[in-house]
Amino acid sequence: MSTLSFSELIRREEELLKRLLLVSQRQLELAQTGNGTMLIQFMDKRQQLWNEFELLEQQLAAHKGIPPEQRVWSSPEERKLTDSALKRCEALLQEIIANNQLGMEKVAEHKDKAEQDLKRIQVGKPAATEYMKQSRQQ
Repeated sequence: MSTLSFSELIRREEELLKRLLLVSQRQLELAQTGNGTMLIQFMDKRQQLWNEFELLEQQLAAHKGIPPEQRVWSSPEERKLTDSALKRCEALLQEIIANNQLGMEKVAEHKDKAEQDLKRIQVGKPAATEYMKQSRQQ
């Protein structure tokens, strides 16, 4: 297990999280507009990226158990760059999680509104049917 490989995995994770952030931002936009069809398509793409993320996390698991001061770094600069990348990864992940949470809330709001609309239609259906009958009789 080399620190270079750890550093490279962290850089890959950061790039993947940047892609996930873009997808989460687009998903949030779709959730806010209520575009369910496009949202489902993006959820598939998001799942593919999450699968990649999980694989990277598995590869990083053994490395993350080693304290940074016990690693052999190729240079102090590599250690600094990797530490900075780890912090950016954490921030990206937090933003992705926040977008996903807000997106779920927006989808739930649209679902609730659709249920309310459906109930109003169901309540009004007997009256509409009766009105139609009466207008045919006239």
